[in-house]
Amino acid sequence: MERSTAAPPRKPSDRPQENGLTVSSKFTGEGLTYDDVLLVPGYSEVLPREVDIRSQFTRNIVLNIPVVSAAMDTVTGAELAIAIAQQGGIGVVHKNQSIGEQAAEVRRVKRSESGMILDPVKLDRDAVVGDALRLMAEHSIGGIPVIDGDDHLVGIVTNRDLRFEKKMGRPVAEIMTTSNIITAKPDTTMAQAEEILQGHKIEKLPVVNTDGKLVGLITYKDIIKLKQRPNACKDRHGRLRVAAAIGVTGDTLERARALVEAGVDALVIDTAHGHSKGVLDMLRVVKRELPSVDVIVGNIATAEAALALVEAGADAVKVGIGPGSICTTRVIAGV
Repeated sequence: MERSTAAPPRKPSDRPQENGLTVSSKFTGEGLTYDDVLLVPGYSEVLPREVDIRSQFTRNIVLNIPVVSAAMDTVTGAELAIAIAQQGGIGVVHKNQSIGEQAAEVRRVKRSESGMILDPVKLDRDAVVGDALRLMAEHSIGGIPVIDGDDHLVGIVTNRDLRFEKKMGRPVAEIMTTSNIITAKPDTTMAQAEEILQGHKIEKLPVVNTDGKLVGLITYKDIIKLKQRPNACKDRHGRLRVAAAIGVTGDTLERARALVEAGVDALVIDTAHGHSKGVLDMLRVVKRELPSVDVIVGNIATAEAALALVEAGADAVKVGIGPGSICTTRVIAGV
């Protein structure tokens, strides 16, 4: 009986992939993870103040420090996102909450400090004292512009006006300041605004257009913050930057739209396996429907995944499967 000369069938690990490499070839040689690497200090003539560690977060967003907080419900909410952005990094607000709650967290970050507040908290002239006190407590502010039905500035009410007021149903129109309100034009610089605020000894400067409509608000507190934290990560309007996570579920596009409306700077399609059809399809939909916002996608661990996501429109990719000390993804998934 003659022996067969046919070659034995290849094992799946020995079959060439699209790049010509086999799976088994990727595991030959030494591999390192974060805990395996140490940086050995050496001689230097560079002073700390001369070091520039600015890093590209996406195509359009630059961080002053290369620090990004995880989109985990035990890690990043508005408070941490504010703290990290103040230092020059960016936080990714988690998605383990309702759409409205996540959008509110993003809005809280964007309103926490600003050059000019583009969407200031405001009161209608028909509002009452109770409304004013509630908004001040909710947003931790000490003054609110009052407008009419056409957004014309008609007054401003401050905590000084409310300090001794006990009638919660009293109209704010009866106690607000209406005369000699100091305002600024939309093209006022921060230096000019500071001079106006200091010259009139006021803390809030409403910004109105030529029609007298309220279009913004500049506060002395924000000007002080600009000086105290020159490395803060901010957008072109002087607001802190913040990212937010989305998934690939049925309400993803609705969530993404709400976050963009709240002012989010970047969306993160956050999944355990970023190199999958569902993720690629969702990325294309988000980029088509919301082209103005940068989208980061992850997690991935191969060059093929990075190329596929970039070709689908990703503005950045999130590399690393379960690198965190508490993560169990590698053990569970065998990655």
